[in-house]
Amino acid sequence: MVPAITAGGRSFRGAFLYYAHDKRRDGETVRLTTARVAWIETANLPTGDPERAWRIMAHTALAQAELKAAAGTKATGRKLKHPVFAYSLAWRPGERPAKAEMMEAARASLKAQGLEQHQAIILCHTDEPQAHVHIIVNRVHPATGKAATLSNSKLKLSQWAEGYERERGKILCPQRVKNNARRSRGQFVRHPRTPRPVFEFARATGNDHLLRDTFAVTGQRQQDAHLHEIGRAIKRSHARQWRDMEQAYRDAQRVAEERGNDPAEIRAGFLDRCAELRDTQERQRQELRTAWETRNAERRKALAPFCDHEATRRAGRAYREGLTRTRYGDDRCGGPGRAAPKPD
Repeated sequence: MVPAITAGGRSFRGAFLYYAHDKRRDGETVRLTTARVAWIETANLPTGDPERAWRIMAHTALAQAELKAAAGTKATGRKLKHPVFAYSLAWRPGERPAKAEMMEAARASLKAQGLEQHQAIILCHTDEPQAHVHIIVNRVHPATGKAATLSNSKLKLSQWAEGYERERGKILCPQRVKNNARRSRGQFVRHPRTPRPVFEFARATGNDHLLRDTFAVTGQRQQDAHLHEIGRAIKRSHARQWRDMEQAYRDAQRVAEERGNDPAEIRAGFLDRCAELRDTQERQRQELRTAWETRNAERRKALAPFCDHEATRRAGRAYREGLTRTRYGDDRCGGPGRAAPKPD
């Protein structure tokens, strides 16, 4: 069991549109197909219709002040900016839990975080090799209006996931057990986050036949990152140049006042230097824009052979269903290097 918390948000509609539909392709603003959604359930909501559910959750969040007043709760604290809380639960690849088991795990994970009374939408996706569910939770309590505290949600989910695996008699993540044991002794433990380029490269090297496009994408992103860094350096340099120019002008004015010189001459010279600096900076920005235009053309050309995302998904589904084999063989066909068993 692997729980993963995503970044919080403000819009229940946006979260629902993303999780309840297929992923958008490049250039699309919205996608309304639902091929990857196996089922959707609700919790602590008076409806099973997911469209009505997210609207009720949004209304509850907007009416937080009224709920607090009705419940007699003090209207103190900062205004809640991100009422949407979302996380996922993923089983090990190869496990095929039933819907009832997935719902039970989702409800148990909510209880472990103290969210068992909060409104939630639970969705099951089928677009990954591992079975997984996504849970969208309303942080605002529907009765008291209080906002749930999520400061220790990662630790609570980690402890719950360990207990979930112990109940089933097999620990699949021994490192998590070690980390939780150290935390119980008062030690601060945080697993280092894997940088995105490293993660993508490791994922690509796991199966270069099906995910070969990830190599190209990673290389293109590295080149983009280099240009982004150049742009940030130019921005910092330009700001520093203007600050130095302003300081030099103030110093020159102060010296002119002390010596009794005409400040108009200093101002005229300062305006000339400003015009020169402005032209120089604009020329540098134009060079960077030209570099980006060239870079975008190169990226489109390099990624053109890998833009058929539907073909990649079909290949992945075929592999998971045993319709294809890797170059190293497949256990379904008797092991590495062996041919598929012939029918009797």
